[in-house]
Amino acid sequence: MEKRKLSDNYYKNVLVLAYLGDSVFTLMVRRYLVENHNEKPRELNKIANTVVCAKTQAELMNQIKNELCEDELDIVMRARNSHINSKAKHSTLQEYSLATQFEALIGYWYLNDNIKKLEQMFDKYVKERL
Repeated sequence: MEKRKLSDNYYKNVLVLAYLGDSVFTLMVRRYLVENHNEKPRELNKIANTVVCAKTQAELMNQIKNELCEDELDIVMRARNSHINSKAKHSTLQEYSLATQFEALIGYWYLNDNIKKLEQMFDKYVKERL
């Protein structure tokens, strides 16, 4: 598959990256659960919700931040400094901010076709929670 070159337009709004990253991360979690658990959808959703939530994503962001390169840290810092108009019902503002940073990073990796980085992060930090 030909590697696509992304314009700077993809990176102007980190909240758009977070929007995409939320979907990518959710899909990764659900795919893993379907492939590795023999449960009904309701039970799979309960398990997924323990990881696809602001509190857990904030924890994940704290775990991986020291492993990031300069470009990745730039995305995270921009997400941290972005103006967020809402917050999750069951998290603090700090957790929600960290979760947004995490999701922006996931969106950034996905748009850059850095699937290896996504898989490494998932294998190292997320699988143990599922």
